[in-house]
Amino acid sequence: MKHKLKMFAREAWARLLYHTGLHVLLGKLLPQRLTILTSHCVTHTSNAFLPPDMKIDGAHLEGLLARFGKHYDWVTVGDGWRRLQSGTGRSMLALTMDDGYHDNLEALLPLLQRSGATATIYLESRPLDGESLNWTHLYFWVLNRVDHAELVRRYVEHSQDAKAKERLQTVLAEGGNLTYTLKKVLKYEADQADCERTLQTLFEGEGGDLGELCRGLYLSWDDAAKLRDAGVELGGHTVHHYVLSGLDAAGQREEVAAGKARLEERLGSMESFAYPFGRRWDWNDDSRAAVREAGFATATTTHAGTNTKASEPTRLSRWMIEESTPLHLLACEACGGFELLRRFGVDLSE
Repeated sequence: MKHKLKMFAREAWARLLYHTGLHVLLGKLLPQRLTILTSHCVTHTSNAFLPPDMKIDGAHLEGLLARFGKHYDWVTVGDGWRRLQSGTGRSMLALTMDDGYHDNLEALLPLLQRSGATATIYLESRPLDGESLNWTHLYFWVLNRVDHAELVRRYVEHSQDAKAKERLQTVLAEGGNLTYTLKKVLKYEADQADCERTLQTLFEGEGGDLGELCRGLYLSWDDAAKLRDAGVELGGHTVHHYVLSGLDAAGQREEVAAGKARLEERLGSMESFAYPFGRRWDWNDDSRAAVREAGFATATTTHAGTNTKASEPTRLSRWMIEESTPLHLLACEACGGFELLRRFGVDLSE
């Protein structure tokens, strides 16, 4: 009941500000803010097998850029953070894309150029070498060809991780949103080395070629350089896209620093970072320390909210956007409407 009341209040407040036009007035009156939006892909043939919540239609995104550009400046995360610290200019929006997919060049860049906007793209270093990619892509690729029950059957057949096999079978029997719940088991409860090996076996069993998938789905070094040269900010996203909180402090430092070093070797200096997956349980104080030690100025999460001059730079908020993201909620956050309520101890962002 408490959650339902919160969601009702969230909708009511956001709709009030949006449909009355008060969001425009608040946006001008309240202190300067940086609201960061994030997704992974613009819908494209190269990412057809990825789930809908990772993609946004290009025309829809272009409409958002134009609509919000009337009231806010579109900036990169790095530039936006610097403007916040100096207190110059009006409030801002930053568009970010995680991982570094090929569509960011083929589909995103043209619409940015048409809209007069820019973006920050967070890159994993391993896929840029065109050899391998995070296991989640193999998971979605296989699920695009077999159903959940068959995936679990094959996983159990090939995995050596008894705990994960038992949990997957339990979750399968319980039903529900299986794409999400099975992935959650593999992400947090499975041995990661076994998970990668097992899903690669299933992937290859369906005729998949790892190098071909990686090169078709992800940017190359030359592609990333084209984005950089077009004014898009490039940032770090580790080497392998592991859940950082699942590693010890030394492992986290290696993932963050080695990823940054490889990216800077090929693409130049970087100041912005995004935690893989980005939820509070996916990173910890060791992650934040690794970010600072590596020399990043900011690090973004995937928890909704807006950012002010007083925000902690190693845990900046971001709004996940997709086709179904309501415009009134984005407008309410961007204008400072939710931030205004936070001053009174009411957080309706999530």
